[in-house]
Amino acid sequence: MAAARSLCFFVLYLAYLALVMEPLQWLVIAPLVTLLPSARPRVMGAWMRSQVRLVFWLSRWLAGWSLAIQGTIPPGSCIVVMNHQSVMDVPVGLSLVRGPCPIIPTRGRYRWSVPGVSTMIRLAGYPFVSERLSLSRASLLTMRDTAEAVARGERSLIIFPEGHRSRNKSILPFMTSGLRLFLRRAPRQPVYVVVLDGFRHLRSLGDVALRLSGTRACAVVQGPFTPPTDGTRLDAFIEELRGVMVSTLARMPDPSREAPRGDARSRELS
Repeated sequence: MAAARSLCFFVLYLAYLALVMEPLQWLVIAPLVTLLPSARPRVMGAWMRSQVRLVFWLSRWLAGWSLAIQGTIPPGSCIVVMNHQSVMDVPVGLSLVRGPCPIIPTRGRYRWSVPGVSTMIRLAGYPFVSERLSLSRASLLTMRDTAEAVARGERSLIIFPEGHRSRNKSILPFMTSGLRLFLRRAPRQPVYVVVLDGFRHLRSLGDVALRLSGTRACAVVQGPFTPPTDGTRLDAFIEELRGVMVSTLARMPDPSREAPRGDARSRELS
């Protein structure tokens, strides 16, 4: 029954992506941001948040899952550093950032591979990067332009410095080149750490199709942290952020066995 509920949501959402979201983006969103390029961040921010609300509502109604959140990220441009467990991490991150339209450095293979979603991230101006430890020249130039937009307060950033999804309750070593670039070029933006747990069994779209139902997850927001003005301390600061992530994850109870406990800020995803 749980697998059937998950599959029902997945099939319905795929139909929505192909038959509703994709045509709307080509017929309405793309012409709008092309004619009004200065409005692209506002238009895409509103559009992406509406899509996240839709997928959360639909998936919770059909599949039945829950996410408890401790802490908040205030409105305003910011840099959000998240751990990476599953394909659910991105929509959760988008739901938490209430400031300017967030940018997420994205693997190049997602440029065209997912109907609706790939078009949305291209329209939003996401930088596409390879999975190598170092950035290519083209990726570096794109990331620099993105970092300048974050520094001006026009966009926010969500970044997964592990680079790959972890297979257990651990934090992988950080791939620091992208994060270091953003911190160096946008040192005045507050940094938040978001730690997720409970999604480890949803590493792929196939997992979501069969295993989403009954999932109980939690997210803890830590910060803000202030990046150092001295560029020589960036590596130490990044290691401090990873330490916060590791210690936070270690303290979090297993959400599949125990309801998350938090302070007065703890709330259920709406």
